[in-house]
Amino acid sequence: MDSSALLFWTSTVLVVVLAILTRHWRADVGAGLVFAYVATFAVLHWLAPALYLLPWYDTPTRDATVLGLRESAIAIICFGIGSEIVIRMRRTEMRSLLEQPAQVVDDRLINLFLLAGGFFYVVVFPIASRLPSVTAIAATGSALIVAGIGLKCWNAWTSGRYGHLWAWLGMTVAMPVVTVIVQGFLGYGFGALLTVLAFCGSFYRPRWRVLIAGALLAYLGLSVYVTYMRDRNDIRDVVWSGAAFGARMDQLESTLANSEWFDPAKIEHLQRIDTRLNQDFMLGAAVAYLDSGAVEFGHGETLVQAVAAIIPRALWPDKPVVAGSGELVSTYTGIRFVEGTSVGIGQIMEAYVNYGRGGVIVVFLFIGAILTWADISAKARLLVGDGASFVTWYLGGLGMLQLGGAFSEVTSTAVASILVALTIGYFSRRIFPDRRNTGRLQAVPADLPESISR
Repeated sequence: MDSSALLFWTSTVLVVVLAILTRHWRADVGAGLVFAYVATFAVLHWLAPALYLLPWYDTPTRDATVLGLRESAIAIICFGIGSEIVIRMRRTEMRSLLEQPAQVVDDRLINLFLLAGGFFYVVVFPIASRLPSVTAIAATGSALIVAGIGLKCWNAWTSGRYGHLWAWLGMTVAMPVVTVIVQGFLGYGFGALLTVLAFCGSFYRPRWRVLIAGALLAYLGLSVYVTYMRDRNDIRDVVWSGAAFGARMDQLESTLANSEWFDPAKIEHLQRIDTRLNQDFMLGAAVAYLDSGAVEFGHGETLVQAVAAIIPRALWPDKPVVAGSGELVSTYTGIRFVEGTSVGIGQIMEAYVNYGRGGVIVVFLFIGAILTWADISAKARLLVGDGASFVTWYLGGLGMLQLGGAFSEVTSTAVASILVALTIGYFSRRIFPDRRNTGRLQAVPADLPESISR
């Protein structure tokens, strides 16, 4: 493809991503869900294509990447439109809430969410594979922990206990370390860290500090990633063999002792990013394969499966839907992978292989609208100190952040998360008497309500 097409579509995606982030930040109507989604989108659908703008980097996957990037640009534009529609629908409601003093959430409820999350993650999740219908519920453990830590940060900020805020953020930084040691995966921990930081970034002031911290963390994240990818096989050999905690820590210490700072001039660093974070290549390969007539469009088959995924396997033992993308990527790209290789279909590709570009437009208008609705609803409940309702909306939104997975994973995770949050909220109202504390949000700009209408 012409280099001008690469420059045009990378520039388009970057401009739209920045426009969405700026709009939500100025409006101050969300709890960081849209921030986290758009940041994840940029990592999976913009970062790798941008590497091809470097004159010293090129691979045979470049043309397919640009083809996929074009569809990604259309997707994020539609996401932004859907999001803007919802902001305009609810700006009056949010303006009224922002004019009132922000409330803290009952710490006892937050502790309950953290304890439940820890129990699911440490006790239930390891045995979930042997229990029907438990896997999706057990997977909510990490989401509950993320929500709990976020609420601890909110309470610390709202009540002016900034030392507590930094202490909880410090704990959050350890999340990638935990997931690497326990599971051998860095992505899960990074996703949790990004989500907490996006939540805190939605209310932290002054904002220039958030921008500087975001830039520094982005570079640090790239450095950690290229180092992890260098030693990933060694780390997983130790973790997946069931080695003792000490052996896992020794391997991790060895990796950290030989950390590499990300250097865009090093081809091996660019290749590590391009190999695993380039969702546009597979998307472009699917576009070309479908255009060639080698395979027919799905006509909604996987979307029906996403709906069926909501039904627990305990109620439907023979349910054909399984977690993950299965053989979908191979079916729609013609590319065969080594047995055991995990390749996620991604939300944009799944929308495209069902109904083409029309599917991408409709699906991402819907995703932009529904995620923004959940984000605004979570923030609205947070401002009045209703922690149970906040977590219900927030966990439902978190389930949608699986941008690199299949829609069946999104629906099963989102519904399971909502059910868990509703259950915990139900019992918490009976365990704890209703207690509302007041705590004014510090350093909120006086013109915030007016900024919503811009």
